Amino acid sequence: MIDDEAPPSPGRSMSVRAAIAAVVIVLLTGSAVTAAGLLQLDDVQTAFNAASGDAPIDIPEVTPAEAGKPQTLMILGTDARLGADATPGFRPRSDTIILARLDAHKSAITLMSIPRDLKVTIPGYQLQDKINAAFSNGGSQKALQTVKQLLSTPGRPFKVNHVIQVSFTGFRRMVDYLGCAFVDIDHRYYNDVGGPGGYATINIEPGYQRLCGHDALDYVRFRHTDNDLVRGARQQDFIRQLLRQPGVRRRLDVSKRITLAKIAGRYTRTDKALSQSKGQILSLLKLGLGVADKPVQEVPFGAGRLQDEGDYLTASPGAIAHTVDQFMNPKPAPTTKPPKPPSKKKHKKAKSKSSSVPTGLTDVSTAGEDQAISAARRLRFPFYYPKLGASQGRYTSAQPRIYRIKANGRSYQAYRMVVNLGVAGDYYGIQGMTWKTSPLLEGPHDTIDVDGRTLLIYYDGKKVRLVAWRTGNGVYYVHNTLARTVSKTRLVAIARSLTHLGH
Repeated sequence: MIDDEAPPSPGRSMSVRAAIAAVVIVLLTGSAVTAAGLLQLDDVQTAFNAASGDAPIDIPEVTPAEAGKPQTLMILGTDARLGADATPGFRPRSDTIILARLDAHKSAITLMSIPRDLKVTIPGYQLQDKINAAFSNGGSQKALQTVKQLLSTPGRPFKVNHVIQVSFTGFRRMVDYLGCAFVDIDHRYYNDVGGPGGYATINIEPGYQRLCGHDALDYVRFRHTDNDLVRGARQQDFIRQLLRQPGVRRRLDVSKRITLAKIAGRYTRTDKALSQSKGQILSLLKLGLGVADKPVQEVPFGAGRLQDEGDYLTASPGAIAHTVDQFMNPKPAPTTKPPKPPSKKKHKKAKSKSSSVPTGLTDVSTAGEDQAISAARRLRFPFYYPKLGASQGRYTSAQPRIYRIKANGRSYQAYRMVVNLGVAGDYYGIQGMTWKTSPLLEGPHDTIDVDGRTLLIYYDGKKVRLVAWRTGNGVYYVHNTLARTVSKTRLVAIARSLTHLGH
């Protein structure tokens, strides 16, 4: 249990490389869900500053924002120890740089991770280096200068309104305080060899499940078998799923604001304007009123055009400009108008077209049926397996994972089939479960009626994240890869092909 009257004590030995921007985004956007939160402004500011063991960061390069106006926040995840936990002579690193855009007039909150291995020119230095070296050489101020220089174009300076430096130390306790998070895990994360200078140990099975502090920390920090881009996508996906949790809103009730302020003060440092200016805090809180219910949209850095040069990643000016445009101007999720009923003459043509296999998919009936046979007797609800799958895909296991999800005082049966596309971090999954009202399935963007099923379509920007459908006994879905590499056409076709064993 966490004491609501005092922030948790940090462990002095913890030094991790992870993105916990989720905590900060929740604090900043969720803290103003009701106007009543504005009435506690003085108390919140006092609690935040009293809990902080470090002075605020003096960064002249931040751009103060007017109340309610759009804001861009830069969140730096570092292994710096704050306050009494600081180690003399320790040179902290910034392994995570996440930008968050809050705009009440746009369709979504946008998140963008800048790869730590991105090759940049650090202001004041002649040589190019990885962008995470900026923090090591000049702290948050140098990191901000580098990011602004990278993302600005002639006549279009990139503005950052606030900088938040996050200590990793309190991550586990904070996630636990927020009630943990139900997260769809794309594949098994496993490493049993740890130690100084190596990777952290981890053992998390695939499928939709509840992650609390320790496992959540292991999940977002993982970098053993994937690359920097996949890691950034995982961190952003964790933020998006955390924000969908009903329990998070309850934890952000007015009565909890002081506790949250104490925790945030203990584990973060902010620019001086945010921590000391009542006007800037009020501005951010008012903005929170306008964006609290908006979805979170992930913006891939480089627009899929990053070049891997071994030790570095590079991006062309055009790719960076396109990324900035997506970040500043999120597009609403696409919707599909219901088709007009076809005439009898066109019916055969439409039926023939719908039965064709999209390019890039192949018949995987035999492998899917084998998995279904191995699992069916262990389930009390029907097992559906896909007859179609990605041509380059392979199941990661001969048997699906059969498990239970505990939520709302109940236990739900579930299974997960995982397909590896042969590229680092590229896994899509087929899930079935009896929990038909999970947070994952709230608010579909579109529906498609086909083959007697109503498919629920969930977008992440222009790309499809998930395709689901419900039966009387359960819910079934196909979840895209973290990088959303499977097209909508293919994802829908895979979902359409789901077949009950014996049919």
